Amino acid sequence: MKYPNTNSWNVSPHCRRGATAVVFVIMLPVLMLLLGFSVDLAYMQLSRAELRAATDLAAKAASSELAETGDTARAIAKGKLIATANKVAGEGLTLEDADFVFGNTVRSTTGKWSFTASGSPMNAVQVNGRRTAAAPDGEVDLFFSSLLNGDGFQTTAAATAGFINADICLVLDRSSSMKLAVSNTATGMGGGDPRSCDIPWADSRWIALDDAIKIFLAKMNDTLAEEQVAIVTYASNYTACGVTNHNVTLDQPLTSDFTSITTAMENLNTTVWGGNTETSQGMSLARSELNGSGARATAEKIMVVLTDGAYTNGVHPADVAALAAADRIKVHTITFGACPSNVIMDMQDTAVAGGGYHFHAPDAATLNDAFSKIAGSISILTQ
Repeated sequence: MKYPNTNSWNVSPHCRRGATAVVFVIMLPVLMLLLGFSVDLAYMQLSRAELRAATDLAAKAASSELAETGDTARAIAKGKLIATANKVAGEGLTLEDADFVFGNTVRSTTGKWSFTASGSPMNAVQVNGRRTAAAPDGEVDLFFSSLLNGDGFQTTAAATAGFINADICLVLDRSSSMKLAVSNTATGMGGGDPRSCDIPWADSRWIALDDAIKIFLAKMNDTLAEEQVAIVTYASNYTACGVTNHNVTLDQPLTSDFTSITTAMENLNTTVWGGNTETSQGMSLARSELNGSGARATAEKIMVVLTDGAYTNGVHPADVAALAAADRIKVHTITFGACPSNVIMDMQDTAVAGGGYHFHAPDAATLNDAFSKIAGSISILTQ
């Protein structure tokens, strides 16, 4: 008996084609669903990125307006305007007043910034961008949402932009030794020195200081924040060379007009002055100015104290710096020229007590660098 050779059995090609068609029909909904997921996933990622960008720009715009005007209503209006100019899922982002939170931002020792809502001084804006069911623009519609449960995509983004508006008082040493040449290693000026009864010479420490302050003001002009600057100078009460000197003077009250600062320095450049070094008296007057009517509640308060010699009024500058710190005034110190180590240490202690930095500048180049670094620490725009 013969049996059929099973190895020779063949399935008709027509049958195979029919099976493939059946499998394709069965898999088509699954493929469409996967396609819908991939298209919607890409659209969700794009919408999330667009919302982040629009929120960042709105925060920056609101922060810049707040820095210039101090007006929260105007800051909100500016932030809203910028948000609507940036599309999220095909339409401009609409923000509500409640999406803007004002407060304070500070930098920690790690370099990171932290935001405190309603914190003081007010120097930052947090913007909460939303494309949710409760948002003005609603949720993001998806192309294949009907294949799912009919819901759209909800996403949020938060961005914080801040600035440091600053009220700065420059507390400058105008004792006699500041008229010595920058290259002179002496720590004091004798009465017989031809410079003592003259205005500062071109190579003097004082003129080098004037140049450094010009650099400082130029950097302040480059910031989005608005700084006010005052000048206090100090020496001691004495009469010499036919001139009566006062131990401390407010040469320019707080002002945002930096030409007034330049003019005040020019006046000092062409005036005969001198005396000892009553540093603490100068700091005390600066503290009063930074706490006075010209100071702004929304501004950081900063004192920059420069000296080229030892304090002579018996009160340690660090004690005044501690009082300033209690008033939320940060105190930076600079020692300039041929300062003895004890003077440098005293001013280092003063900076520590005032929560600031100390810089030693043995020459004009490092003095310029010190003022540039202080300006950089003041003019940071945060995000």
